[in-house]
Amino acid sequence: MAANILLQGAFPWDGRDQEEQAEAWYNQPLRVKNRNLEDENMRLKRLLREHGIAWSPSVAANPNFQAGITNTGKGTSGSTRRTRASITADQGRLPHLPVEVLLRILHYSLTSRDAIIDPLSKSKAENLTPYEKSRGNQVAIHFLATCKAFHIEGTRIFWENNSFVFTTPEALRNFAEVDAGLRKTVKHVNLRIIARYFDDEKRPHKLGREYHTTLKKDVALKVTPRIKENQTLARKGFHCYTWTQTIDFLEALRAPFDPKHDKKTSRPRLFPNLESMRIDFVNFPEYFLPYSETDLHEVSSHDLGCTLNELLVTGLPCCEVGMKAGADLQGMVKDDGLFLDGNPAFIQLKTSLKPLSGYGLCAKVVRAYRKLAKEKMEKDKENAQNGQASDFDPTQTFANLSMNPGHSHHAHLPDLPSVPEEEGHPVSVWKKKKTVWKRVPESRDSNVRKWIEFDRNSGYPIEDVLDFYDDDSDDEDAFLCPKCGEVHSPFDPDDW
Repeated sequence: MAANILLQGAFPWDGRDQEEQAEAWYNQPLRVKNRNLEDENMRLKRLLREHGIAWSPSVAANPNFQAGITNTGKGTSGSTRRTRASITADQGRLPHLPVEVLLRILHYSLTSRDAIIDPLSKSKAENLTPYEKSRGNQVAIHFLATCKAFHIEGTRIFWENNSFVFTTPEALRNFAEVDAGLRKTVKHVNLRIIARYFDDEKRPHKLGREYHTTLKKDVALKVTPRIKENQTLARKGFHCYTWTQTIDFLEALRAPFDPKHDKKTSRPRLFPNLESMRIDFVNFPEYFLPYSETDLHEVSSHDLGCTLNELLVTGLPCCEVGMKAGADLQGMVKDDGLFLDGNPAFIQLKTSLKPLSGYGLCAKVVRAYRKLAKEKMEKDKENAQNGQASDFDPTQTFANLSMNPGHSHHAHLPDLPSVPEEEGHPVSVWKKKKTVWKRVPESRDSNVRKWIEFDRNSGYPIEDVLDFYDDDSDDEDAFLCPKCGEVHSPFDPDDW
């Protein structure tokens, strides 16, 4: 069976759900904070009123308030107060610890063994695994409230020493409340994009067991019921929040507004120094979802283009739809960066996520040929200066090769920094610069890495492309495109 969804002919359209959007707007952090402050203010006023204490001159002059004090007999200070001397005496009995010891305790208490899910936001139970629900508090966050020094130092330790997982675009947007100086310390994030399905009709939807090799039977797809809109022209039927949700996640990574930022310089992104990212796609079946909109390419390949050293994605559909989305997401990776594709890590059940076992990864070095193209252009320029035969055009630069109609594959690739080559790799048996070495994880969830040699022309492991080359060939023209005479990858759809 090609598709791994049994839907009795129903296929979804992709878009945001209006009810979820309204709920997200209602639960915005600032609005929630205002409601909490109003409730706290009312509780404090009630407490002051019960003890006959006026909280403003207008209340004190109110006859009804004065009558209430007379009737209850309250208003005099009968509370017991501890003197400063007694407090100092109690503190004197506490042991004194060196600052170095206190900092080590602070580091230990504010560093979590597992990734922290949705910081500054309330996580939904349906987006967590049973283990994540039951593990309780991960850090002693109340340590930050003990004193100002611990608050300043502990806040920095908390954001620097922990890794974070975001399960909703709103949780990622709320992270903009963190100070920009602390957001610069984040080097890696994990986005957990869980497909949401909605239907205004009662009909069965099942996720086929082909979704993962460990599934023994089809799994009921989690679908949120909706009321059918008969009074308007709103789109009806079965719809999903998948690629649009991916766009919302990536848009949240854009530069947040900062009124203190200098308007003469560009605003930094949400994570200015982000080096690697993992995206877990959950319940994204193959041969079922519609194609992603052009906004996905706009955000990933342009707004966030060439910003990551490594990108790991899991659960992308193994079909044309997933290949298109994967090609767009590769735009976030720098030249010579690593793109890893793995099998699904989770499946969403009715009330929680179920972890799925991981296997090997499909690895690719993104735009590895660009280094050869740049070196060839520099070599042609040097030959032209020395009076030798060359194809160098003095009006052409590496950033504007697109001006030549035959070089349209370089149109949107400026001369940006590439990923530095890793050191300590094995000795290659291939011609110099024909390959590049990368340390690749042994499996999807493994922290152990192994050396793999990649072909610079295609970006794939050299063992997978041996048939394209003659082992005894040392001709530099083997790297040239027979159509345009330039060095570029014939396998990268971004460069056609």
